[in-house]
Amino acid sequence: MAMDQHQGKVRRVKVVIIGAGIAGIGAGNRLVDEGIDDFVILEASDRVGGRIRSIDLDTDMGHRIELGANWIHGNEHNPIYGIALQNKLLSTQYEGRHLGRKLLFLTETGDPVHPRMVHEVDLSYGLLMSETEEFYKNQVPTPLDGDSVGAFMTREFDDKISRFTGREHKMREMIFDQRLLVECMICGADTMNDIALSEAGCFEDLPGVHYVIPPGFETVIDILKGNIAEGNILLDHKVSRIVWGETTASNDGRVVVECANGAKFCADVVLVTISLGYLKAHAGRMFDPLLPPTKMDAIDRVAMGTVDKVILEFDGQVLPDEVFRLELVWDREKLESEELETRWIKKIAFFEAVADNVLIGWLSGREAEYMETLSVDQIGVACVELLERFLSKTTPTLPSLIKVTRSTWKLNPYTLGSYCHIPVGASAEDILRLGEPVTDQSGKPLLLFAGEATHPTFYSSSHGALLSGRREAQRIRDILLAPPT
Repeated sequence: MAMDQHQGKVRRVKVVIIGAGIAGIGAGNRLVDEGIDDFVILEASDRVGGRIRSIDLDTDMGHRIELGANWIHGNEHNPIYGIALQNKLLSTQYEGRHLGRKLLFLTETGDPVHPRMVHEVDLSYGLLMSETEEFYKNQVPTPLDGDSVGAFMTREFDDKISRFTGREHKMREMIFDQRLLVECMICGADTMNDIALSEAGCFEDLPGVHYVIPPGFETVIDILKGNIAEGNILLDHKVSRIVWGETTASNDGRVVVECANGAKFCADVVLVTISLGYLKAHAGRMFDPLLPPTKMDAIDRVAMGTVDKVILEFDGQVLPDEVFRLELVWDREKLESEELETRWIKKIAFFEAVADNVLIGWLSGREAEYMETLSVDQIGVACVELLERFLSKTTPTLPSLIKVTRSTWKLNPYTLGSYCHIPVGASAEDILRLGEPVTDQSGKPLLLFAGEATHPTFYSSSHGALLSGRREAQRIRDILLAPPT
């Protein structure tokens, strides 16, 4: 859209929502349900959905996979589960003629890891993860000041396996390290040494089965935006400046939102749902005046992690029959001295089969960010070499690689990362502050905040993002219906 189409025009609305991810779309959906339709949703990019992005496979038409949000985590009190169930979108696993539920643990030499040893380590690992949550839940001090989840679990696990020696000790250590890598992906951290031990228990896991959505997670977005008038969602409207507070006196205390394309909006209240990564990079110049120090400090302290996917499409079945996931058990001690350009591929903790011929690998942190800078050809060569190494005694000849797709959430200028976590030095209070409204001098809320990083117990999740949007929609309703003072 050309800038001169909007230059000088100011559109007056009751509400401006910034960002058309699931928080912004969810807020708009709830406002319409409440009888409020005088709003616009401003989206910087050319699509809705934010960090929910479903794409088609080249080798299996009609099969969709996710570049972003992947799972419905639990079914109790999960609004996304409710939407998917009502619209018959659910599956507990990917469908494939030869796909089962088996996990195959292999070392880089292609040797299998005994299931009994994996089970033993997993039992210890699960107990230790539960212990990490007790510090927050019971509000007891951590063993060390500034302690991390990774440091605590490593100390405790080392003590548990101290009776073993040689290969028995080494293999347990390697399995444990692989489990920590998986946890990094779940938490959105570079290493688990980044995650604050004192706050680990503030995140709540919802009980129930984890589901996928075969038609694509984007179908949830389509359903939510179904009751929003098409003209209320404006794509390619990157917000460049938000004028609020005393500086809005000439607009009767309303907030002015300016877009890079020249469009301007004047609203009673503005809901900001943009990613924490974008706020970190742009909040200092986006808001006029600057946001209060408590808000800016929270933006600075809560961490925005990077989690990416590498999607490999082959011309035939890759993993043995009934194997759903290939777990990669590296000797990570050997990797500490390696440079990032050779080490990045070894951050992939597993490859998951989403179809007989399609694998997805996950990785996080610095290695994920490095991967984003590579070409798909470079990524494909590295992944095939890795698979040939691990599958050398299981699948000696791999099918041909046809296509490589990868996510680039860190390089995406409107996300600048994947989802948040609470690092050492931050606290759950910072998440609460991210979600608090900003008021004028009279106490009237002018700026509201939603998104995954603003939910105190479900941060980093898509259901947390949706719930935060609904929370703020309710707040907007209360503001607009409040009697004048």
